[in-house]
Amino acid sequence: MTPQERERLTGVGNGYAACGADFEGTVRMVADARRLEPAEVKQRLAETRMRYGTEAEFVRLRRRLPAESPP
Repeated sequence: MTPQERERLTGVGNGYAACGADFEGTVRMVADARRLEPAEVKQRLAETRMRYGTEAEFVRLRRRLPAESPP
């Protein structure tokens, strides 16, 4: 994973853990912090999953989010 992809996925996981918010609320919070649209955050997370979905680091970071949340 690139440093930006790692930071994004870590940020979503941190936001979700800190706020206990639903996934959509967490995505909005991350999008606001990075001056992106929520759809952009989701798209970038989906792209990261497509590239690294089976790698141990991705799996470890992704486990911090609810299994049913996309991506």
